[in-house]
This record gives sequence, C-alpha cells and structure tokens, in this order.
Amino acid sequence: MQVIGISGSPRENGNTDVIVKEALEGARLAGATVEFIGLSGKRIEGCRACAQCGEGGKCCIDDDMQALYPKLIASDAIIIGSPIYFGMITAQTKALIDRTYFLAKTGRKLENKVGAAITVGGRAGHEFSAAYLMDFMTLQGMVLPGKAFAQSFSRELGAVAREEKAMKEAKSLGERVVKLANKLNAP
Repeated sequence: MQVIGISGSPRENGNTDVIVKEALEGARLAGATVEFIGLSGKRIEGCRACAQCGEGGKCCIDDDMQALYPKLIASDAIIIGSPIYFGMITAQTKALIDRTYFLAKTGRKLENKVGAAITVGGRAGHEFSAAYLMDFMTLQGMVLPGKAFAQSFSRELGAVAREEKAMKEAKSLGERVVKLANKLNAP
C-alpha cells in the first residue's frame, strides 16, 4: 500500500507541508508506505493544451512533473494539500492538477485510486478549495473516503503544529484513506 502526500505550498516546511506529513503519519500508522512530495522549488509548467498529449508515451513538457508521473501511477492513494491564496488553491497545485490530464488521456491511470484533500488558510476559501480538489479527483475516477478532507485555519509559519484539531483531523484522514484503499484492493 503506497500513499503519496503532495503539498502544493510554494513555502518549504510551511503549514501545508506539516499537515500533509501528519496525514501521511496516519497512513503510515495504518500500515501504508508513505512518500511526501513538496512542490516548493519544483518547476512544473502549466498545461499547454497541445494536440499531441500522450504521443510517444510522455508529456511533451520536460520539467519536474516527469519524475512525478511514475510516483502517481504507482500509488494506491494520493492526498493533496494546498494553502489557500485569495480563496483558492495555489498556482503550483493547479499546475500539477492540470498536468495530470496526461494520465487521464493515456489510460485513466489515476482511476480507482483513493484521494483526499487538505486545505490551509487563515480566512475564506476552504470549502471551495476542498470541493475543487475533490472534484478533480472524481473527474480522474478516483474514490474518496467519507469526510475526504481536513483543514487548518493557521496563518503564521509553524502554527498548524499547535492546531490540535487540525492535526488530529489530518492523521485521521490518512487512516481513512488507507482503510478505503485496503477495501478497494481486497481480493
């Protein structure tokens, strides 16, 4: 059982990284092998809507997304966390999502994987951002557990680690993701 946690924060070791890692800890305690992927410092360009998507078996854009495709394909579950900037997910998270079109176009490679969302922000936008992330997952054919998202209202760097309710929700989310993935993968 492989669970990947992706933080769409442009700030390394920020609140989103911390809470996504907490969700992965819940998944690990539930028996999964986990991997954290931070988008901070990665170069992931936006989709170009090229007419040759998937031709030759790869995306035509040569950037850091190329190394992420095999990890996404090999995973059983994917947890995506994003800070909320002006009421919505970050540009880094959106670029990653748009670039997964290649995986849909070349055989729906995320289908039947378990997905979950985490949002972090001090103000408005949690519901819309979480709904957007979950909508993306269902469009890819992914399966969501009950209460498929966690949220944190932290703003200051490091504050999420002291937000007990959010950390507990994230750990529980990781556990639920593994429980559902195990059910889906049972013979």
